[in-house]
Amino acid sequence: MSKEKQSDRRLAELKKKNLNRANLTRQKLGGANLVRANMRGANLTNANLVSANLSEANLIEANFSGANLVDAKLSRAKLNGADFTKADVTGADFRNSNISTVKGLTMQQIRSAKTDETTKIPRAFKEKMPNVGS
Repeated sequence: MSKEKQSDRRLAELKKKNLNRANLTRQKLGGANLVRANMRGANLTNANLVSANLSEANLIEANFSGANLVDAKLSRAKLNGADFTKADVTGADFRNSNISTVKGLTMQQIRSAKTDETTKIPRAFKEKMPNVGS
């Protein structure tokens, strides 16, 4: 079986499991459909989540340190306490999300992501980005 098919099968199996506190360090989850997944407290350090769909997922206290979230969808995800230290969020969709309590997000990261007036950003950044977040 090719590596690609094995990877596809692994992703399908992940969708069926409870990913609460799962150790997904360095996992290749690019393009994965994880809509409404329960990944509370999951360790996604250095994971590849390029173009993954994490919309409406429970990502409370998840660790995305060093993860690649380029073009990932995080709309309406629960992100309280999630850690984005050194994560690449270029093009990541945070619209309709509350990122006001996440850890490790810098102004540069927020500016590289997709946000709008529905995105709740950290209070410290509101003055620097007056048209984003409430």
